Amino acid sequence: MWVNAWMSMRMDANQRWWSFGWNFDESIRSQMNLPDKVIIKDDTLREGEETPGTYFTIDQKVEIAKALEEMGIPEIEVGYAAGIKEHAETFKALKREGIKMKLSSHARLYAEDIKKEVDDILAAEADHINFLLVPGPALKTKKAVFERITEGIEYAKSQDAYVAFGSGRVIPKFWKKFLHLAMDAGADRIVVYDGNGCALPVAFKDNVAFTKKIVRDIPVEVHTHNDLGLAVATTLAGVEGGAEIVDVVFNGLGDRAGNAATEEVIMALEILYGIDLNLKLDKIMEVSQLIEKYSKTPLQSHKAIVGKNCFIHESDLHVEQILIGNWTTWELYQPHVVGQTRKLIFGATTLQDRALKAKLNKIGLEPTAEQLDSLRKQIREKIKTQDFISERELEVLAKKTLK
Repeated sequence: MWVNAWMSMRMDANQRWWSFGWNFDESIRSQMNLPDKVIIKDDTLREGEETPGTYFTIDQKVEIAKALEEMGIPEIEVGYAAGIKEHAETFKALKREGIKMKLSSHARLYAEDIKKEVDDILAAEADHINFLLVPGPALKTKKAVFERITEGIEYAKSQDAYVAFGSGRVIPKFWKKFLHLAMDAGADRIVVYDGNGCALPVAFKDNVAFTKKIVRDIPVEVHTHNDLGLAVATTLAGVEGGAEIVDVVFNGLGDRAGNAATEEVIMALEILYGIDLNLKLDKIMEVSQLIEKYSKTPLQSHKAIVGKNCFIHESDLHVEQILIGNWTTWELYQPHVVGQTRKLIFGATTLQDRALKAKLNKIGLEPTAEQLDSLRKQIREKIKTQDFISERELEVLAKKTLK
């Protein structure tokens, strides 16, 4: 459309979305170390259940896992197989149901008996062991921390486990030491955490880049929290720094202010970075609603990607442009891409001429100025009691008024 002729736009080949063209300019891309591939690791079964007031039954977890697998998610974190009996049972239930996704268990590197921790996780049939280094009674000295990193990873590797190791908020010289210990012990993956939402996105990017320089070909995963509303931005910054795996939670669930939202990170990676995740994006809304139901945590109406308001248009110019086919004027991506639907309504901000004329013209009506004014007054009266009227209600009212 001519209206977009001066716009800096990069349109998806399948007309699913567009992006700000400057996102792909060499001056921007040269500041990134984007990986060739990004793995989405969904953490809803673990972090999502840590949302205050949320409890998933094993049957519900199986249903959620099946929905995630159907969408194409390759990995999920299930819980604490060694620390919580029901979590161990969940791993086994997922295996019985034929789930093929890689199943990860958090492992307490601070546990008193690290070998038992590993044995219990493997007995639960977890595919990955994710060692998290946090303070604990068994780690009172620097020497104890160093020894535990080596002991835990080496023992897990001796049992043929796939092992991830990570921590957050670590002084660079100690983080470097931790990384070398983990690599020497045989770690398969490194996790960089912002577990308190305390990192500037640019600082987190630098943290990941620092890590990548040391670990080289060992994959790096990022896990962020949303205490300042920056979890998605920080996760994306981690990808810009070279992280190949993102640990995310559907609907942004999680303890405190939650985690980086799976659906937001997915769509940002696809649209803004041009990274094909090989996922069924049209399943996003279905999965989100299932998790909303079982988590008993209602979504904000204006929640990005999956909120009910995402594709409801009321503003005069917005409604007009949608009606005449210029969806790119006010939408970034087509609603069907994520399983959403578009809805046009007529309310307090739709009572100028452009939207009304566009709608009336679309149904073959050409009102005079007087007829349009009369219709506008009737709409104004109706929205005093019902907030807005639907397209269908407008059609009925218009045909009565303009007959």
